[in-house]
Formats: sequence, C-alpha cells, structure tokens
Amino acid sequence: MSTSSHAVRFARVREAAPFALPLLVFLLVLYGMLAWTVYTSLSDWQGTAPNYTFAGLKWYRFMVGLDRFWVDLDNNLRWLVLGVVPTTVLALCVAYLLEIGAVRGIEAYLRTLVLYPAAMSFVVTGTIWSWMYQADRGVLNTLLRAAGLERLTSGYTTDPATATYWLILIFVWQYLGLAVLILQASFRSVELQEMVESATLDGASRLRILIAVLIPNIRGGILVVVSLLLISALKVFDIVYVVTFGGPGYATDVLALFQFIATYQQHLVALGSGLAVVIFALAFIIIIPYTIYALQRWFE
Repeated sequence: MSTSSHAVRFARVREAAPFALPLLVFLLVLYGMLAWTVYTSLSDWQGTAPNYTFAGLKWYRFMVGLDRFWVDLDNNLRWLVLGVVPTTVLALCVAYLLEIGAVRGIEAYLRTLVLYPAAMSFVVTGTIWSWMYQADRGVLNTLLRAAGLERLTSGYTTDPATATYWLILIFVWQYLGLAVLILQASFRSVELQEMVESATLDGASRLRILIAVLIPNIRGGILVVVSLLLISALKVFDIVYVVTFGGPGYATDVLALFQFIATYQQHLVALGSGLAVVIFALAFIIIIPYTIYALQRWFE
C-alpha cells in the first residue's frame, strides 16, 4: 500500500476520533456496569457493607423460589402487552382524527390536550391519579355517586384482581400524546398525502383510507411507537411506586420496584442485582431485537 493511502486512512481516523471517543466511553461505562451487576448477582452481598464473596447461583435460586418474583414477572408481561397495544391503537385513531380535519378549528387545542400528559413526570401523574382513584373521596367515585351510579363505584387500586389494569390505564393516558405526535408526523409525507387525495377522489371512505392506504404506508412510524412503548413499559417503576407501592400485598408489584426494595430497603444487594439481570434479559430477548428491526424499517 502506498504512503499516500496510509496518509488518507490516518486522516480519516483522526477526523473520526473526536466523534468515536464519546461513544467508546459510553460503551465502556455501560458494559462495565453490566458486568459489575452480573458479578454482584453471583456474590453474597447482603447488608450495607460490600461483600463480593462468590456465591454462585444462590440468589437466583432464592429469587425463583419466591412467589413474588413470578407475580412480578407476570405483571411485567401484562404491562408489555396491555400498555403497548391499546396505546398504539388509540394513538392511530386520534392521530387520524386530527389529521383528516374532522375537528377543524379546535384541532390545535385537542393536540395540546392530548400531548400535555407526556410532558408531566410519572410522580406528578401518579399523584393526580391516586386522588382520582381514592375509594371514598376520589374524583371518579364522587362523579359516579353524583350521577346516581353508586353501584358502579370501585376500589380501583385497592382490589388485587384489577389494580394492575387501573395502573396500566395511567400509562396509556401518559404516553398517548407522544404516540399521536409520532404517527401524525408519519402521515405527513408528500407521497402519502397524494395517495390519500387520490383515494378520496375515487370515493374511498375515511375508514377505507385509514386501513388500505395509511396503515400500510406508515409501518415505520408504528414500529417506532411500539418500540418506545415497549421500552417504557418494561422499565415501569414510578407509577407503581407512587400509586400503590406494589400493593395490595404485592399484587401490582413489578420487577423494577422489587429490585429497588431488595437493594435499598432490605439491603439484599445480590438479589437486587439478580433482578436487574432478569430485567436486562427481558429487554435483550424481547425489546432490543424488535427495536433494531423497527429502526431499520424506519430508515429504509
């Protein structure tokens, strides 16, 4: 290879170095902490003083022997399905309603109202919905009593059988606006607008346009929305912490909350690290491959 080729290659490496260095540092920190977490989960660290004595799979065996772990895992899977599918479907319907101008004149106000919850922290959201869900003086039950529908009042998050579903409703409310924003952006390509105009001139109904024209051509946007919702649903913590703290009992508990309690309240650091590894495994198996696929389709 000639000297000039070496010089060109060196120049390219030198130009790329300032951009590659932050990425390299990020990867080292990320995977360094991941390796540390895995090793800690195999240690016998319990208590406030670090203890890296190797204990093998002791805490993993302890973990899978707990009924709470399986309840948490089941709840996390419910969040992944029931938090993602309804939010995506509702967002698609709302985005289309706003886009076709069926509410012309108040469209901007509706978009703001839908998007506003996404700007709130989960702590604030959880506090607001806690007030709404209160069994005695909560907003929902008060309105039902005022309407003479006292038989429809509920304990909401105090009922172990339904509490998780009421928490998932908060998640749907919080993320609906963000999903609507992404899907509306997907609607607004020039080619797609021309296809909609052609279908309208041909006499296609709005429902037909949505199903036959829009949805097949915004698959990239839908894939990205689902990816973001999957990531958010898997790492859910704030809503459960603020509204129920995993109760009643541990009926609404999730893996992230169990990890927090095990690590910082019970000081079972090895168990908490094991739970973190399980959460990472779920992300690696379910979410990461899907997210990579979605991003590839988005940039096609």
